[in-house]
Amino acid sequence: MFWWRAGLLMALATPVMATPVTLPARALNYQPQARAWARVEATAPLVLHAATAARVVRLPVVPGQTVAAGQVLAVLGGPQLDGELATARAQAQAAQQVLAAATRSMASAQRTYPLTTNRQALEAARTALDTAQGHAVAARANLATLQAQAALSSPTGATVASIAVASGTDVQAGAPVLTLVPRGRSWLRAEWFGTPPPAGSVGRFTPSDDGASVPVRLVAELPARAGNGARVLDFAPVDPAAWQAGETGEVSWRGRAEPAVAVPAQAIILDAGKWYVLTAVGGKLAARAVTPGPAQGSDVVVTAGLQPGVPVVVRDAYLLYHRDFAAQYTPPD
Repeated sequence: MFWWRAGLLMALATPVMATPVTLPARALNYQPQARAWARVEATAPLVLHAATAARVVRLPVVPGQTVAAGQVLAVLGGPQLDGELATARAQAQAAQQVLAAATRSMASAQRTYPLTTNRQALEAARTALDTAQGHAVAARANLATLQAQAALSSPTGATVASIAVASGTDVQAGAPVLTLVPRGRSWLRAEWFGTPPPAGSVGRFTPSDDGASVPVRLVAELPARAGNGARVLDFAPVDPAAWQAGETGEVSWRGRAEPAVAVPAQAIILDAGKWYVLTAVGGKLAARAVTPGPAQGSDVVVTAGLQPGVPVVVRDAYLLYHRDFAAQYTPPD
C-alpha cells in the first residue's frame, strides 16, 4: 500500500507536457503612427535697442503680437531727444537756405561770365556752392538719423517676444527695448520616445490652444537627448507658419502602410531586454526574436521577425519558453 501511494504522489508531482495551445500569426497592413509633445523654439531672437538716450513715449504693441516689416513698435522722445531734434531741424533749415543762396550766386556768376564776372569769382561761387551742398547733405542726414532714432520699427515680419521697458521710462543709449522673433527663424522641438521617423517625413503640429494644425517636416535628430531620455527632433514648417516662440502642442506622424502580423499579447515574451515568440512548427517549439509594435485591442502588432500563418504559443508561453531553466541553472556555491 505504501509503494502504491508513493507512486501516485510521484506521478502527481511530475509535470505532464500537454500539447501547446497555438494560433497562427494573422496578416494585416500596419500603418505606423506616433505622437509627441513639441514646443516652438526661437533660433535667432532680434533685440531692438535704443540708439540714443531718450524717454519711452509710447509702446503700441504687446508681447505675442504679430508685426509687419516697417511697423512702429516704440516711440521715443523726452527733453534731451526733443531738444536734439529741434536743433537738427534748425540746422537743416539753415543749411538749406545757405544752399539756396549759393545756388543763386552760382547761376548769376555763370550768366555774367566773362562779361562782368572773372574766372576767379566764378570759381569762388562754385566752391561756395559745393560747400553749401555738403553742409546741407550732412544736416539732412543728421536730422534723418535723429528722426529714425525716435521710432523703433520692425526690420522684418516678426512676433513680439518680450518688452523690456514701460511707457515713461528713461533709457540710455544701447538699452534693450523689445525682443522680436522673426518669422521663419523658429523651429519645432519635439521630444520623441521610440524610433523616430526617417528624415524628411511630414507630420502635423497641433497647438495646445486648439489652433489650426500645420504640416511640418522632420529636419534632423539632435545629438543630445532631453532630460527625460527622449530623442529631440527638429521639425520645420512645410509652409511659412504663423506660430510664435513658446507655443506648445503635439506632433503627429503617420507612416506608410506596411505588411505585418498580429499575435495575442500573451504570446509576446520579454527576455534580457529582447522580445520573442515561441513558435510550434512540426511539433517542435522554437524561440523566435521579433520586433513588436503597438497593441491593437488584445493583440500586438509584430513588424519584423514573424511571417503570417506561423503558429505561435498563446497559452503559458512564458513558462514553456523557460521550460529548461532548471536544467541550465547552476546554483551558487
